[in-house]
Amino acid sequence: MRKSLVIRTSSCGIIVFILLASLGQPVRPQSTVQFSPQSAAQLLKEGTYYHGIDDTTDRAADRYRQLLSKFPKSSQAEQAQFYLGTYYQKKFFILESRNKVQDWTSFNQAEEALNGYIKKYRSGKGFRTYLADAYYNLAIISLRRGYIEKAKQLLLQMKTDAAKDRTVYIFKIVWSPRTDDVIKANCDTSQLATAAIDSIGNDNNFGRMLGRMRDWCWKNCKAGA
Repeated sequence: MRKSLVIRTSSCGIIVFILLASLGQPVRPQSTVQFSPQSAAQLLKEGTYYHGIDDTTDRAADRYRQLLSKFPKSSQAEQAQFYLGTYYQKKFFILESRNKVQDWTSFNQAEEALNGYIKKYRSGKGFRTYLADAYYNLAIISLRRGYIEKAKQLLLQMKTDAAKDRTVYIFKIVWSPRTDDVIKANCDTSQLATAAIDSIGNDNNFGRMLGRMRDWCWKNCKAGA
């Protein structure tokens, strides 16, 4: 995800913290984060919070959907549409890694959201900030499903539309618990599409394809936030 989220403590909370500390009282962090959604910005903030901590209970998806339903014309709606897709893509890989469960329904929902993003924004609406990213995430899903030719078609379309969105931000190729899989870089859209197609090659093993793509990104993408 391209934007980080900082949870700030209210000024009243800081005063209480200082007072308790000065009195020698133990100070315990809150176990939960409480939200009161009132705006598109707040809903996006909540969604990205749950998304960022790898929560798989669909609280992130719920916030994104609320935002899209209540504030469809807001500036945050474009982000929510894309993040909804990446949440479900991420959920699949988290559940597969942690629980050995292949939740194909999550992929279905990811594809619906990402295709929805392309359909809505490819023609020129919004900022198209995540157009190339949407193609790329759809291609990864297709590769994991074993739909090699479909993945190549998506990557070719991504390259065709490169002028509309020139970079793809990649934190990891897919979610994994391994810190050495972190890329955290901006990749040129056209070059990434070509490299991903080349990485597929004649070896359709998903893990090895990811390894080749990861190695290319390390060498050729510019470190990002």
